Amino acid sequence: MTAAVPEAKELEFTAAAPPEQLALLRQVRVLPLALGGFLMLLAVGAVGHALATAVRRRRYDVAVLRALGMTRWQSRGLVVTQATVLAVVGLIFGVPLGLAVGRTLWQVVADYTPLQYAPPLALWRCLLVGPLALVLANLLAAWPGQQAARLRIGHVLRAE
Repeated sequence: MTAAVPEAKELEFTAAAPPEQLALLRQVRVLPLALGGFLMLLAVGAVGHALATAVRRRRYDVAVLRALGMTRWQSRGLVVTQATVLAVVGLIFGVPLGLAVGRTLWQVVADYTPLQYAPPLALWRCLLVGPLALVLANLLAAWPGQQAARLRIGHVLRAE
């Protein structure tokens, strides 16, 4: 039989807080997601800029084609086709390159920090990036496509 110690009732035990370094290492998990989001914003901006610039530069060509019988829907189709091609080329080259560079950089980070490197398996993200890129590119093509369809053929041809 144990006797109750009156001093034991006064002792209070609290859980130790994790060291600050552990909290910082846990925040490293956010780094690949933040970098991926930033690169996605850059890609969306680049595709949007390329589409808007292409419509502005090719106004004369589109006006000539419209004068020869191209419809407004076909003018929009030109921009949508360009957006789809940009997205597909970006996916073909960008995804493998991004995976290779990302894994290499993550390995370098893991070598300089007390982390054990385990290559992540992001299969579902890789499968979703293709349809998402195509949808975003075609949404970005809506405004430049509308601009190509609204061209005033006479004004554009007289200005050149």
